Amino acid sequence: MDETAHARAAFSEGIGDIVPEALRKRLEGVLESASMTPGTLTVVTATALDESVDLDTASRRGAGVQMSYEGLRLSRDLIHTDPWSNGDRGEGDMNAIAAEVLVARGFEYLAHTGVAMDVVDAVRHFGRDQTLRETDVAPAELDRRLEADFVRIAVRAGADVALGSIPEPVDTVADELAEELGTDPLPETEAALGGVAERISAAGASPDRTAAGSRSSGT
Repeated sequence: MDETAHARAAFSEGIGDIVPEALRKRLEGVLESASMTPGTLTVVTATALDESVDLDTASRRGAGVQMSYEGLRLSRDLIHTDPWSNGDRGEGDMNAIAAEVLVARGFEYLAHTGVAMDVVDAVRHFGRDQTLRETDVAPAELDRRLEADFVRIAVRAGADVALGSIPEPVDTVADELAEELGTDPLPETEAALGGVAERISAAGASPDRTAAGSRSSGT
């Protein structure tokens, strides 16, 4: 998908100034292996709602969503694998720094947008869920919340950049896609987003254009 290429390029540009080189290479490795579903979905949503939307702006917004997600996903991997006790401490340190950089750069890209608080809420959910996971009988359900949150944020970010608001019908599609696509690991982009542009376009054309409030999940 062209939208994937644009989101990936914006992500790559966003980490191009990171030093030292070893850290930048690690971030490039994260990008290379990433499912670009969140970033691509942001661009798909924006273009579905406004064909004339500035593609660079939409791609930068998608990169912000993708970076924020990848940083938290990497943090989750570190929590689960605990390389400081069970593996390579140096590798763990590098990945921890990479995770922090991705979350910070992602939030920098999304600050002062309509989804800034959604990302803050997602970070809060993540921290709470990882704490609960230690005693919960269904940890997989807690883990998938991260993916569901960022699928939802992706749609909302795309709507925000295209329309300057997030209409209720589009927010409803965001909730539906979060339920459908919010799995760990995320589904591959091409398969996941087939037909999504049409669904979002139809929602955007709905007569009910009441703006939804800021939220990143149903809680």
